[in-house]
Amino acid sequence: MDVTLKAADKTTAAHRILLLHSDRGPDFQAAGRAVARDARGLARLRKFEGNAGQTLLLHREGRQWLFAGLGEVAKLTRPIFCEAVARAFSELRAAGGAEMALLLPEKLPWPPAEAARYTAEALLMVGYSFRAYRTSSEAPARSTVELVYPGGAAALRRGIREGDAVGQAIALTRDLINHPAGVAHTDFVRREARRIAKAAGAKFQEIRGDALLRRGYRAIHAVGRSGPHPPALAALEYGRRVRGRPTVALVGKGVVFDSGGLDLKTTAGMALMKKDLGGAAIVLGAFQAIAGLKVPVHLVAVVGLAENAVGPDAYHPGDVLASKSGPTIEITNTDAEGRVVLADAFALAREYKPDYMIDFATLTGACRTALGKDIMGLFCEEPGMRRVMEAAGEATGDHLWPLPLWQPYRAKLNSTVADLANAAADGFGGAITAALFLREFTGDVAWAHLDCYGWSDGDSPLFPKGGSGVGVRLAIDVVRRILAGEADARP
Repeated sequence: MDVTLKAADKTTAAHRILLLHSDRGPDFQAAGRAVARDARGLARLRKFEGNAGQTLLLHREGRQWLFAGLGEVAKLTRPIFCEAVARAFSELRAAGGAEMALLLPEKLPWPPAEAARYTAEALLMVGYSFRAYRTSSEAPARSTVELVYPGGAAALRRGIREGDAVGQAIALTRDLINHPAGVAHTDFVRREARRIAKAAGAKFQEIRGDALLRRGYRAIHAVGRSGPHPPALAALEYGRRVRGRPTVALVGKGVVFDSGGLDLKTTAGMALMKKDLGGAAIVLGAFQAIAGLKVPVHLVAVVGLAENAVGPDAYHPGDVLASKSGPTIEITNTDAEGRVVLADAFALAREYKPDYMIDFATLTGACRTALGKDIMGLFCEEPGMRRVMEAAGEATGDHLWPLPLWQPYRAKLNSTVADLANAAADGFGGAITAALFLREFTGDVAWAHLDCYGWSDGDSPLFPKGGSGVGVRLAIDVVRRILAGEADARP
């Protein structure tokens, strides 16, 4: 991370960010009378009105002021706020502001500690860079940012600590996705999962290689047995079951590289397939953050790890696989491997008897076609849980959109030789049929499935090009809402 955060009641920093609302025109007074006078003149010239997305850079007597618009107070949301913070920091840093202060306005929808948390999250997200394979010795200049709120330094420090836990978790998720598949193989991710569990004081179990066969996890074993590193299931458990406290399971698809198997992908189709472990990366990042924030929940994280490789032991179209849960699976397409991995991962997660189960998976190109890269597809039939998921998506800016588990499409997965096929023959409604396949393995637990992309093209300063980390903040918020009883509340 290229950003150091501090809290202060006042500052002497030469470069400063001031966040402004648009109500009755931007109020520059917090910058001082002389600066405010110059800023008002420049604002008229540049048509800066304090609207969300607007910025204004003022140079005055060796000091730079970056004014960033938040829009109207009544319409301010966490996503708008975080985007404004990230954009302002990015612009001021590009203008040479290595050390700067960010002055929080008095009128915010949140108390200072919460505002500081969101600010820290945004700054750590925009300050992320992945340089593990750069040969240049020149690292990006480190930036120091003071968060300033008169009389509120103690609250700011608390918020910064919480924001740091989230920012570090997002960085972990991004790192796992950004590493090449030759590095982030199944054993690498499994060891990372063990390290995260140990750091959190959590319980850890792993089932690796032929031990999967001995314990009945034949589906994930078939997908990953041709890879150079054995397939594995890893489970992390934080907290303990307590009466009145829900158990939440997060499950992640961790296909460390997806060649398509014998149904081989094209060159273009394989280009980004190191990101096919994105679901597992999100789950591990979220687990680290929730444990680091000491959220009082019984939390289980299960990741299914496999490489869908081509080799003499690769599974075939036409194979019939036994799953841990019981249903047999006819493989009609080896490139529909993620759902097969998740079928066995669900079985392990269900051994912990969760009240709620949420999976994250870079599952289908069909969902990307329907919703684009920036919106996760949500499949959830349980009304309370669906409300919680949608509310968390709106609150955090990790956007999602509900799609139907359309029961008539279940017939597309009928098989003449097994209980169900892993992929429909006609290719229509691919995200829906994938979700319907998963539903066969969820049992009676309240379940939500998120079909996600996991990658950013760098269109927003919050999301540099590479692994996006989208889903981590969502998972944290969902768990907190479940704990608050929102999933059980009537509409």
